[in-house]
Amino acid sequence: MNTESDTVHHRQDRRVSRTRRQLRSALMTLIIEKGYDAVTIEDITERADLGRTTFYLHYKDKEELLLESIENTARELYEQVVAAAPPAAERSREAGLHAIDIVFQHAGANSIFYQIILQGGAARKVRSYILAFLSEAVRPYFESEQALPASVQVPLAVLSSYFATSLLGFMTWWLETKAPYSPEQASKFFTFMFFNGIPGLREA
Repeated sequence: MNTESDTVHHRQDRRVSRTRRQLRSALMTLIIEKGYDAVTIEDITERADLGRTTFYLHYKDKEELLLESIENTARELYEQVVAAAPPAAERSREAGLHAIDIVFQHAGANSIFYQIILQGGAARKVRSYILAFLSEAVRPYFESEQALPASVQVPLAVLSSYFATSLLGFMTWWLETKAPYSPEQASKFFTFMFFNGIPGLREA
């Protein structure tokens, strides 16, 4: 049964969520207009029509605000990948390829935001966060015997890290060049090169 206290907490939670959305939206808009480094706390609060005191009740600085925005986007992507994933016993290379398709579709649908987080300030922390997320997300697929042949004698940590670095590098190029290929084409190019290499090249 709901109580008056529950109702008050619910309203407070909604108010907090609304305030944080306003601040995140203000930051994203300002980064597009003037670049991350030039954005100040005053700029953010003025654009969000909130006071500086309110900002500091939620975040210690603009970097924390940026990282929360990234975390929310990563969580949304993760939930989409998990929702489309088959049970562990049925994981396969095809399921892994579908997950990569989802990543490119998500990036294509949120291209402005991805460009901001990949090119903006706090770049090292942003890159580290995304690499860790991608590496952790792909690891279960590489652990599957159906997805990874026994002949591959590479530690899983090395393989998942290599995959994450390759994917992020290719995605960054794709976004910086204004997505010259559709998400489906970009996903196809990446998966072909990652799993098959480049035809014609030979080891020395």
